[in-house]
Amino acid sequence: MPNVKLLLNESIKHVGRVGDVVEVSAGYARNYLLPQGLAAEPTPGNVKKIEARRKEIERQERERREQQVALIKQLEGVEVTLERKANERGHLFGSVSATDIAKALQGQGFNINPDDVNLPGKLDRIEKYTVTIRFAEDLSSDVKVWVAPDKESKTLIDETAKAKAAEPPPASNFENVKK
Repeated sequence: MPNVKLLLNESIKHVGRVGDVVEVSAGYARNYLLPQGLAAEPTPGNVKKIEARRKEIERQERERREQQVALIKQLEGVEVTLERKANERGHLFGSVSATDIAKALQGQGFNINPDDVNLPGKLDRIEKYTVTIRFAEDLSSDVKVWVAPDKESKTLIDETAKAKAAEPPPASNFENVKK
């Protein structure tokens, strides 16, 4: 099936920005873009109509980028501590999500969305992590995230550590070897 050329009425991630003439599959155009009003035929009249809207959106994007640059500078050196329930070995019951980190940063006055938080993997242990906040390919900052045990879990972890320290060391295997 051939591709179709369409004029975008809205910016669509991985497709294009407002006012771009893009080539998409006929099915995508027919089933999604056209019924949702996200695209139209690229006639000269439609191109003129969308040009003013494109300029306004570009202005808004420039303002948003300036705000993001300022936010990246403010995020340098920021640390977040999240208390979670854990077992005696320091494994969490569940894990810390991008939403948890975004909410903690919002609580400190930063306008961060969960989509901006890039986790280094699964945050499921009592540990210190470095999490990247990325707005664009060239706009990012690292934030330290401390995952700490809640009071109940800390008591359990401390008791387990004391009990382990009090245990005698295991017998050496070398004592059992015949000479």
